[in-house]
Amino acid sequence: MAKPKKTEYTIDECYLMMFSEYEDVVTAQEAAGMLRLPLKRVYRMFRAGEIKSLKVGKDVRTCKLWIIEYIQKYGFIRQEKFHHERQAAVTVFCQTPKSRKQIQEFLDLADRRFFKDSVLDPLLEDGTLVMTNPDRPGDVHQKYVATRKLEPEQTIED
Repeated sequence: MAKPKKTEYTIDECYLMMFSEYEDVVTAQEAAGMLRLPLKRVYRMFRAGEIKSLKVGKDVRTCKLWIIEYIQKYGFIRQEKFHHERQAAVTVFCQTPKSRKQIQEFLDLADRRFFKDSVLDPLLEDGTLVMTNPDRPGDVHQKYVATRKLEPEQTIED
């Protein structure tokens, strides 16, 4: 009888199997290669705190282990689900008007451009959020509110 194929691995097993050709600490360029993502996207992930990183002089580096942890936590397949859950959390948070800074801090995202490109703009485009002052989008007092009111016991999946 054939032994069933193992589908879940410990972080130690992953560490020994994945990216064995890389050193323990890698450059942003190497991280981009490991994740098969553009270098700019990897830098945004570092700035946003999606992947832990450290500054070495003028260079930014990350540990191979942190990349493996990121893949285990979010995975490439589950990334869309992660973005959907983050957008659902913003919808609930913005039942009352909130500023860009408040929403960004709520999500614990450090990079303003990453937040705007990956969270705020998609929610505005699909109509989930609206500006409280649409005539002046760049207003420093601009706030955002969810268009869908939720009951306390209601969830996004309802």
